[in-house]
Amino acid sequence: MKKHLLILFTFLCTVPSVLAGNETGESPSKTSKWHLSYDNKYHVKFFGRISADGGIFWGEKDQKMANGTTISQLAFGGTFFFGERLSGKFEIDFSNGNLLLLDNFITYNFTKRFGLRAGNIQEAFSMDLLNSFKDLSLMNRAQVVNAFAPGHHLGLQGVYEDKQWLLTGGVHFQKSMTLGNKENSDSNLHKGQNEGYSLTGRAVWMPQNSSKEKGLHIGVAASYATPKTDVGKDTPPKTVRYSQSESTINKIKFMDTGYITDVDNTWLMGVELAGYYGPWKFQAEYIQQEVNRNHGFVDESFSGFYVQSSCLLLGGKQDYNNSRGAFNQPLIGKKGDVELALRFDRLDMNGKVIKGGVSNQYTAGVNYYVNENLKVQLNYYYITHNDYNSLNVRVQLRF
Repeated sequence: MKKHLLILFTFLCTVPSVLAGNETGESPSKTSKWHLSYDNKYHVKFFGRISADGGIFWGEKDQKMANGTTISQLAFGGTFFFGERLSGKFEIDFSNGNLLLLDNFITYNFTKRFGLRAGNIQEAFSMDLLNSFKDLSLMNRAQVVNAFAPGHHLGLQGVYEDKQWLLTGGVHFQKSMTLGNKENSDSNLHKGQNEGYSLTGRAVWMPQNSSKEKGLHIGVAASYATPKTDVGKDTPPKTVRYSQSESTINKIKFMDTGYITDVDNTWLMGVELAGYYGPWKFQAEYIQQEVNRNHGFVDESFSGFYVQSSCLLLGGKQDYNNSRGAFNQPLIGKKGDVELALRFDRLDMNGKVIKGGVSNQYTAGVNYYVNENLKVQLNYYYITHNDYNSLNVRVQLRF
C-alpha cells in the first residue's frame, strides 16, 4: 500500500512540471488551487472525495447485521486536456483497504460530436450506475443495479453526442482489478480460461434538453457478455454469479444466486425513464438479466426495477449532465439546500432452477448540502427479504 501511495505522490508531483515545460520557459497559469493551465490549451485539474458512513440495523429474522462505520469512498483523480482533441482522466479509490481503479482512460475527439475512449472505462449501462457516487441522492444504488449492472472494465468505447441524442457503444474485457479479483483472474487464466468480453451499448434521447430548467430522459441499453475470469478462484471455467449487499457497512449478501456454471453467454437489457423540473426530479429503470447455459442446463432469467424521486426545498435546481446521460449534484445557493428523496425497488433473483431470492426495498432520505463541497445524508431502509430496518448516515467531502 505504501508503495502505491509513493508512486501516486511522485506522479502527481511530476505531471504539473511536465505540462509546464515549453521552449520559452514560461510557467503555467494557476487558475485555482487544484487547476493548472498553460496557454489555455493544456490543463490539469485534480479532484477528490472522502465519504464516511455509519449505520444501525434492527428487526432481522434469520441473520443479525452488526452496526458499524466505514470509509465508503476515498478517491483521488485528475483530468488532463492536451489541446482541443486529446484528453485523459485517472481516478483511484483507496477505501476498504483496496486500491481500485475507476475511470482511467484517454479520449480522442475526432469531431465535436464523436470521440473514442481507451482504457479502464465504465460500461454504458444503467443511469443509476452512471450517476457518479458523489452525486447520488440516496446513499446506495438500487438493488437491481448493484446485482446486475457492469462496472469498470478495460476496453474501447465510442461516444456520439448532439443536442438530443447520446449514443455510446464499446467492447470491454477484464474487470478493473482489486487484489482479490486479480488472484481469482490469475488462477483462472492459468487453467486456460479466456478472460471473456462484453459488447455494451446505450442510446439516450433527451427531447427537452434545450432548457436547463426542465428536461426528459428516455434510454435503452443492452450488453452481450461471455463469462469473465474474476468470479472466483476455485470455480470451474465459464461461471457467473450475481449478488448484492444492502449496505456499505455490512457486506452480508442476502440476495445471491451462488455460482452458475456452464454458462455460454449472458444478455443484459435495460430501459430508463427520467425527468426534472426546477427543484424536482424522478428516475426509473427496468433491468433484465438472461443467462444462457451449455450441456442441457436450464437457461435462467432474473429481473428488477426501481422508481425514485427527490425534491430540493430551499431554491436549488436539479442538474442534468448531457454528456453522461445522468444527473449531477444539484445546483445550490450560498446558503446550501435540503433535499428529500424516496425510492421503491424490487429485485427478483428466482429463476427456473436457481433461487437467489426476491426482495422489495423502501428507502427514504434527507440530504443537507452545506455548500458545494460538503454533503450530509441520512437514509432509512426497510427490506422485505430478511425483514430488517436500517438507519444510515454519510458525511461526504468533495473538492
